Amino acid sequence: MLAIDPTPSNSFLLDMLLENQQKTTAVEKFAQLHDRLELPLQVRHYRDLLPTSRPATDEQYAFEVDLDGCSGCKACVTACHNLNGLEDGEVWRSVGLLHGGTTDLPVIQHVTTACHHCVEPACLQGCPVKAYEKDPITGIVKHLDDQCIGCQYCMLKCPYDVPKYSKSKGIVRKCDMCSDRLAADEAPACVQSCPNQAIRIRIVSQQQVIEESESNVFLPGVPEPEYTLPTTIYKSERVLPRNVLPADYYSSRPAHAHMPLIVMLVLTQMSVGAFVVEQLLQSELITLAGVATTEHLRPVQLVAALLLGFLGLFAAIFHLGRPMLAHRAIIGLATSWLSREILAFTLFAGFATAYVVVACASYFGWNSGPTVEATLGALAGAAGLLAVVCSMMIYIDTRRVFWGPLFTVPKFFGTCLVLGVPIALLISLAAAACSADLTVEQIISSYGWQLCRALIVIACAKLIFEAMIFGSLRRPRHTSLKRTALLLKGELSMVMTARFVVGMLGGILLPLILLSERQLAPDGGFQPLFIGIIALLMTGLCLAGEFIERYLFFTAVVAPKMPGTQAT
Repeated sequence: MLAIDPTPSNSFLLDMLLENQQKTTAVEKFAQLHDRLELPLQVRHYRDLLPTSRPATDEQYAFEVDLDGCSGCKACVTACHNLNGLEDGEVWRSVGLLHGGTTDLPVIQHVTTACHHCVEPACLQGCPVKAYEKDPITGIVKHLDDQCIGCQYCMLKCPYDVPKYSKSKGIVRKCDMCSDRLAADEAPACVQSCPNQAIRIRIVSQQQVIEESESNVFLPGVPEPEYTLPTTIYKSERVLPRNVLPADYYSSRPAHAHMPLIVMLVLTQMSVGAFVVEQLLQSELITLAGVATTEHLRPVQLVAALLLGFLGLFAAIFHLGRPMLAHRAIIGLATSWLSREILAFTLFAGFATAYVVVACASYFGWNSGPTVEATLGALAGAAGLLAVVCSMMIYIDTRRVFWGPLFTVPKFFGTCLVLGVPIALLISLAAAACSADLTVEQIISSYGWQLCRALIVIACAKLIFEAMIFGSLRRPRHTSLKRTALLLKGELSMVMTARFVVGMLGGILLPLILLSERQLAPDGGFQPLFIGIIALLMTGLCLAGEFIERYLFFTAVVAPKMPGTQAT
């Protein structure tokens, strides 16, 4: 038998072991609860994890997570998945990991997280069809599956990566705190399944949530709470070190590309740019440059620009999970920039169609008067620019840094001009080639050179601006912009290289070749076929470059999220 030396050090160890024996473990407490029969089956196990009353005015239900009790077993994840019948890969509750400290005293903390049922939910405010509602009594944020059209904008708006898209159903779904169980005084699945009772339902004061958000204290390494005012309470008796961060904080991966949105944004901005350039071609500057009229070109230019816009709007339908309900998207006009974008593009399509009809009618002999035509043209241009602004605000409103105004405004307006200029030149050359009254020489000598110079300047400025993101690599802090730059330098480096190569070829090199053609043929010895091929290649390469730029716009953004979740 092993003898214990009763020295002071061994005595301390013996006292500690005896003290630990007096404590009941989480497993033993769980077993003891199952042995008690004085309460009904479910209530006797979990009633102490639920509030004893309903929320009062300005109060609501909220999750309370005891970080000291969370062991990372993921029983809550499994229970939530099974009870709600979720699909493979669809997760409403996740378990992440915080770590930090020092090599001598490392700190590891598991964190379970789900919907925070915010006081001011961003998903509700951004939804274009009002498929979210915040229960006025319980404060639970619910998703209305029947109302959802599957636009997935709420997934971009939520800073905590809560809504999840169900591809088979074509809708977004999320945690509703098992509200039907709470109404029957039963615990939600996650609360009921946790063996350590680390998750509870509590009643919180919304005013207190607002006041506590001022300190920006929620969880280390997660989005600041002042945006949506999350109500989840994370408590711990330990003081976490200042360097504690999510385990996946430094890891970034390309986000979802959203191809239908890429096509929609590029083509609609190309259409708006073509209309703007067409308006400029009617100004006195062009007349003074040597062309008395461009009436032969206008029908072709306007019809082509209008078709591009309609094609872009049609592509957006493929991003919806339930496209047959797309007509609902105007319901959220009061709060959703997506609804406002749809209204603005509807106005643009209407005014642009009317403008094209009037312009083409005058070409065939029916003249409605310059005032009507000018008014419709101005309205179409204004509506198009307003639609582009709404498109920008959709992404700016998500508060992702890479989608902020400093990055999004120059990119979106730059795309309008980078694509509007070459498409106007190409259409002009095509119309001149098919016209008996105009020649390629007239188009090039009058305003073709000016368009080439303008394209070079705009393309250079846009490419330089896009390259400025790499300046974030010099910053010591691992900000979201630095992670974006690391993505562009790492996994997306080939795509980024292709963007600059294609952009320089189409926006700089080929316009320079056209300008050199003027120097080689100063007396008007133009070669129409050569100029047409260069203009066609220039337009195609510029279009390809903008598609790549918009692909990087979506895939290189670093989305905010909770520890352990997969940001969209």
